[in-house]
Amino acid sequence: MKCTLNRRHFLRSSAIGTQTVVGLPLLEAMFGSSSAFADAPGKHPRFFAMYLPNGIIEERWFPTRNSKTDFDLSTSSLKAFDALGLKNDISLYRGMRNVCDADGSKGNDHMVGISSWLTGVGIQDDRQQTHRPSLDQELAEAMQAEYGRTHVHSLQLAGNSELDKPNNNNYFNPQKNALNWGKNNRLLPLKSALKDEFDKLFAANSAVPGAGVDRRLQLKISVLDDIQEDRQALGRQLGAADKARLEQYYESLRDLEESLAAQLNSDGKQDCPMPSGVNTIPNPNNGTRNNQFGEHARIAAKITAQAFSCGLTHAVTYCTQGEASGCHYEDIGINTHFHNNISHARDKRFDDWVKIDTFHAELCAAFVKEFKDTPHGDGTLLDGTGVLFGSGLGNGTKHSHEDLALLVAGNIGQWKHGNYHVLNNRSHGDLIDTLRRQMGLQDLGKQSVPIS
Repeated sequence: MKCTLNRRHFLRSSAIGTQTVVGLPLLEAMFGSSSAFADAPGKHPRFFAMYLPNGIIEERWFPTRNSKTDFDLSTSSLKAFDALGLKNDISLYRGMRNVCDADGSKGNDHMVGISSWLTGVGIQDDRQQTHRPSLDQELAEAMQAEYGRTHVHSLQLAGNSELDKPNNNNYFNPQKNALNWGKNNRLLPLKSALKDEFDKLFAANSAVPGAGVDRRLQLKISVLDDIQEDRQALGRQLGAADKARLEQYYESLRDLEESLAAQLNSDGKQDCPMPSGVNTIPNPNNGTRNNQFGEHARIAAKITAQAFSCGLTHAVTYCTQGEASGCHYEDIGINTHFHNNISHARDKRFDDWVKIDTFHAELCAAFVKEFKDTPHGDGTLLDGTGVLFGSGLGNGTKHSHEDLALLVAGNIGQWKHGNYHVLNNRSHGDLIDTLRRQMGLQDLGKQSVPIS
């Protein structure tokens, strides 16, 4: 180790007007000793949540359970977690009900279900304009207060541009995006244009998304090309181990940038593309609703891993579409309105719904695998990252708030994974409070869910 770096060290562009900055992953040079470097990952908790709209097919979602630690994922909708070697990195919860019923929430079942999912508190009326901050926003605020302002406060990503628009000022449309609530208790819009979110992470002024990007595109230079001089200068100061880590990081960043470029070149859009030959669904806000989510989610996972590894943000959420929305799932051959034609026709479209549940689980498992495969300090990004996956509804046809789909992953606090908990009629607010507590946040005084 030849130099000492600040954790907030950025590499900056040499081209005039491009205003590119690139954060760095954890390096030994940032901690002064190998032992301090080894202890570093767990000191900065991160949180990722993926929301599944419209509920689930419970009898296929929940696996066969012989005991708390003996359960079989191979025939369940969650089989991707087993196939990717993640079974011992997750905890499953069955029998939990959405807190919104006990809290006396009023309004559309979709709306009250999604609005409580990350808050752990039911919204009193789905027409009200405020709610309490969601867990992701609480963590983002706490991390900024403790460690200083992150480059980007948080990311709220979605697979479809239908979710980019805030809800109507007079009524929170229950078909949309009441997932994230900010510190001012107001709803935050979700963003599907991944290139814009990528540029926000690497812009000198993150308050102005894409600042300098047009100039970089005009010069036809990549992010890595733009910081080449700074890269070379830093490389001359680092030891062999840090140089190797940086090269791996640069390769990952290059792959991400190429993926974003390929997405734009293929259809000129930044969210899930609408395939040819499929009838579009009218959308008064954006013309059409897009329907392919797989590649979009893969890129979103890489963006999330990049942001986490460099400490650019501590909180990211992702969902393919909102509650009661009507996007198709062209990736898996489903070309019909999910909410109206499938979740309201459980018996007739049972197999299609199982395919959708399985697909969502595959997307979330890909995020978790990306975290586990990304080096961070002497461990991986999954060390010090909490993950929540599931839905605010159980049986979507009945609009039930019971028997929710809930899965926790990641190594935070004292969480013990590889377990399948059955907690009949327990409030999911207990689980949200447990996450708060294990990530070092102040909880709401609810009873803790057993985690071991």
